[in-house]
Amino acid sequence: MAPEEERRLAAIMFTDVVGYTAITERDEARAVEIRETHRDLVRTLVKQFDGELVDATGDESFSIFASALRAVDCALALQGALASHPDLRIRIGIHLGDVLHRDGEVIGEGVNIAARVRPLAEPGGICVSEPVYQMIRSRSHVTARALGARALKNVSQPLPVYALASEAVVAAEAPVRRRRFRRRFAVAAVSIIAAFALLFTMRAPILTWVALNLPRLIGASVEQDVAFAETSDGVQIAYATAGEGPPIVFVLGWGTHLTEGLGSPLYDQSGFLSWYTRDHRIIRYDGRGFGLSDRDVTDFSLDARVRDIEAVVDALGLEEFALYAYSAGGPAGIAYAERHPERVSKLILSATFASFAGDEARRQELRSLFDFVSSNWETPVARASFVEFLAPDVNDVQRRVLMHFFGIAANGPQLGGFFRAGREIDVSAEARRLRLPTLVVAGENDSAVPVAATRIVASLIPGARFEILEDASHIEAAVIDPRMKKLATDFLAE
Repeated sequence: MAPEEERRLAAIMFTDVVGYTAITERDEARAVEIRETHRDLVRTLVKQFDGELVDATGDESFSIFASALRAVDCALALQGALASHPDLRIRIGIHLGDVLHRDGEVIGEGVNIAARVRPLAEPGGICVSEPVYQMIRSRSHVTARALGARALKNVSQPLPVYALASEAVVAAEAPVRRRRFRRRFAVAAVSIIAAFALLFTMRAPILTWVALNLPRLIGASVEQDVAFAETSDGVQIAYATAGEGPPIVFVLGWGTHLTEGLGSPLYDQSGFLSWYTRDHRIIRYDGRGFGLSDRDVTDFSLDARVRDIEAVVDALGLEEFALYAYSAGGPAGIAYAERHPERVSKLILSATFASFAGDEARRQELRSLFDFVSSNWETPVARASFVEFLAPDVNDVQRRVLMHFFGIAANGPQLGGFFRAGREIDVSAEARRLRLPTLVVAGENDSAVPVAATRIVASLIPGARFEILEDASHIEAAVIDPRMKKLATDFLAE
């Protein structure tokens, strides 16, 4: 039987660990740890950027992507994640060319060229070929430096190659004068675009584009370190740390994306991160199935959600910390605090609930909404319906921005699994057993989690303090309202 073959154009990415042989000679056990960390990062991020990990043997990896942009964004994410692993540096090489799938193998000239491009990258750097550069040259978040035409082994003609860096890296290396000029230029350009946008019917899409791309021009105001922890059931959980001081662990559990999502350093529009990192070390994570964490999971039970928190705090070696759980993360936060009372110093719960409560009509309404949304998540109408549920008062631009963030943070099957499991969760008994200082906050205008549901949480926890934020919506009450931030920090300082 003839071998099964498929030829297609693909972006090919190779990575390897810098100085791995020398590391092995010095400390074989540490070399194994570095190799496994490298594999875990590559496996997780390649999947997040819609790629296919073809091979990961020794200290190398080989992946393919449907587009050059997704491969480059994955490479940038890899280098960003390695900021928290100073002893692990990797080289990355990317080429765009033909590949041949043959009986499970991926071969072809494009693969050979990508493998030759990788050694040209500086330690900790990214090197791409001319075809890749042409596909990403107009992207504002990537900066390229021409290295000239290079002769590659077994390649007939010299190939122009480029060194890539993310805007964050370039900004850190650029003079302050250049950064200030770019900021002023960006603000001026955006003002002009916004003025013209108001004159045309396309103003909402244009202003949405501005809202999503201006932060990339200005840069993040808070630096964070991203790393991965493995749960007891083998799920890779991405977490980020920022700031110095007493630790606060934030629990949401779904809908987040540490580097590209709402509330990430890039899009910290409300100053959430800046506020809390003034006096605290904050820890955030993407719950299983979402953001940068493993997405191909099916267990979203209460135990599974608690395992996510356990994995993160254990990886960081936190002995005592404050726990801030909001929205759908509330039940997991309550359960963790009840199971590990010796580690949680204070508990903050906002815009949350103890169970999937309400009358039968309300429960059926929510079931129908969640089933529709998760089954049709890839369509704009489904994401728009969910934004309407969470934030009915936002304007058209804000709605589009939220739709974008939810779209990159979640996939339909995992969202459906999360919602279905959530219907069965009830932490009322755990809440009654809590014996620690607790602040519970509700938003007066929260249409997703009514005040009555959050008040029940406060009534279950002995000695809990209950506050209502006037005119606050679900998202405002959960984290971003200035009154919420002051309530939280004052409570933690008591």
